[in-house]
Amino acid sequence: MNNIVNIVFATDKNYIQHLCAALVSLLENNKDLSIDIYIISSGMSKKTYRNIKDITDKYNCKVKHIIVLDEFFASLAITHPYYPKGTYYRLLIPELIDVGKILYLDSDIIVNGSIKELYKQDLNNYYVCAVEDAGFDRHNKLKMNIQSKYFNSGMMLINLALWKTSGLQKKVIDFIENNPQAVLFPDQCGLNSIINGQWKKVPLKYNQPSSIFNPSFEEQFDCFSKAELNEAKKNPVIIHYTSGSKPWHSTNTHPYKYLYWKYLKMTRYKHAIYSDLMPMYLLKSLIPAKLKQQIKTIIKKVMSN
Repeated sequence: MNNIVNIVFATDKNYIQHLCAALVSLLENNKDLSIDIYIISSGMSKKTYRNIKDITDKYNCKVKHIIVLDEFFASLAITHPYYPKGTYYRLLIPELIDVGKILYLDSDIIVNGSIKELYKQDLNNYYVCAVEDAGFDRHNKLKMNIQSKYFNSGMMLINLALWKTSGLQKKVIDFIENNPQAVLFPDQCGLNSIINGQWKKVPLKYNQPSSIFNPSFEEQFDCFSKAELNEAKKNPVIIHYTSGSKPWHSTNTHPYKYLYWKYLKMTRYKHAIYSDLMPMYLLKSLIPAKLKQQIKTIIKKVMSN
């Protein structure tokens, strides 16, 4: 394996705090690796750059910030207004980064162990190595073969060479724009539709979803063996806080919630409090749901004109 491990995050200003926790967890648990980190965003404040540099200066890594214009994905953001534009940044990776393969990680993750074995995976002619997303049954809507599995795009070991030569980015964006009614998770659905099963499955412990802690998970889904499921629960390498309830919410009950706060306290955000206890959030909570929906509808109409 190449001595350099390439990692890419895509984020926006609302997830900087969580990105910092993810960064510390990655670097703390992989001190034996030489890591090049790429951070894709629409730009950050000088203070934010300093906060990130304060973390990465302590470890054996290099950081490159890549700035993209929000306008590039304006039409997609209008089509799916509930997802931040940062959701689409990972689709730009082949244009922005010139390496053979790279590990993409969402910002709402915590790395709880070594990623060395994951990164060593042989991609061959697979577009990505990823973890299956249980319960998928929308093959027809996404124009996928019925035998194809559906992966979660929050962790992907990406075959960048194949993405580039196949023109994957344009095909995915075209699908999202032309099939808005079929898309629930914009980039994830688009990637799965175009890749259509040509990806390599890796163990669940490399992208542990919050749903595996639901009491009925094992009864509902049979795509993971009992041993694989138990390993993911007890010894996760990458914890992905996939539900709407996140560790930075006071009511969150995730069993690994404490790890988010453990690593956050190793950053300049160590004095952060639960986001739903902040004054602005409490103020928003007083607005009736019906009025919130009306406001969103108006904003959507204004943006589309």
